[in-house]
Amino acid sequence: MPNIFKAMAAEKGVFKDERYLQPDYLPEVLPHREKEINEIAYSLQSASQGKRPENVFIIGGTGTGKTCTVKYVLNQLKEYSDSSLPIYINCWENGTRMAIINKIAISLNEMLPRRGISYDEAIERIVEVIKKREKIPIVVLDEVDRLFADGEEKILYDLSRAYEMHSIPLGVICISNRDDALAKLDRRIKSSLSPHEMIFKNYSLDELMSILKERSKYAFLPGAINEKVLEKCAEEGVKNNGDARYAINLLRLAGKNAERENKTMVEVSHLLESIPQEKNEGIKEKLNHLTETELKIIKLLSEREFFKSAELYVELMKQGIAERTARKYIEKLENEGIIKTKLIEGKGKWRHIWLKKEEKE
Repeated sequence: MPNIFKAMAAEKGVFKDERYLQPDYLPEVLPHREKEINEIAYSLQSASQGKRPENVFIIGGTGTGKTCTVKYVLNQLKEYSDSSLPIYINCWENGTRMAIINKIAISLNEMLPRRGISYDEAIERIVEVIKKREKIPIVVLDEVDRLFADGEEKILYDLSRAYEMHSIPLGVICISNRDDALAKLDRRIKSSLSPHEMIFKNYSLDELMSILKERSKYAFLPGAINEKVLEKCAEEGVKNNGDARYAINLLRLAGKNAERENKTMVEVSHLLESIPQEKNEGIKEKLNHLTETELKIIKLLSEREFFKSAELYVELMKQGIAERTARKYIEKLENEGIIKTKLIEGKGKWRHIWLKKEEKE
């Protein structure tokens, strides 16, 4: 029997380099974010001179280029000066103060003991290492509002006072999808942080179209993409609040559909296969961005009409997912409109959890 991968390699294709359509791809040029790039760069300019930078708090919807823009500016800063040390932390993956401190330690090539060390001791270790390194840490806390749910936002207070308490000129960049995130901050934390506030607006139809054209130029073979596909992807992105990530992923899925059919041109029909026509429009695309843990939760929920919360946690624990972790991801999936929960009161309180297919009475 011939090798199946050898046979696939011999088939026709549409992609030149699919990497340009991946969610984690960082382009060399960020169109329509020049103003935001300059604002962030201005706030961090002091770090290039070995001085304390300004803290920044960025708010904007999903797919508006917040994370991409921050990483772009930090890469430019590293290229220009070796005086700073960017540290990127996703707060969904590191949702406690200790987890964040541990992530900072790892970025400094310092391993903290897994047990037997207090938060204050960990801070002291980090301070000692930073002073030896003589670099200015710039800590990026992506999806920072995740910290508010469990009362872990005090880490913002600790980081913002690093200069006052330890003479470390540390900078903090907070990124949030929630427009009320800054307002929810404790007054003392907000005062200590004193951030430069930025809002990333949703991309317009024309902006999404130019982004897709630029990406497709490098992602697809010459003549392999029908421009109507780009127009439709841009329109779908606008429907989803100007979400460029969503539009780019739709384009990638259309290309994959064309390749499965062994076509040399991506047509609108290939795109339509990836756009859900149900009233829960957008959920299928969201599934493409889920983590392994989130997919396990989705798979379990798909097996029943609904789960009681306690039952779901037991099943997830059998798969090595702790209840605390499960709670965080369930909240995230509900915020993204993928699952629904409902509080039930009887002899006690519990929640019903189910996949969002239709409204449940």
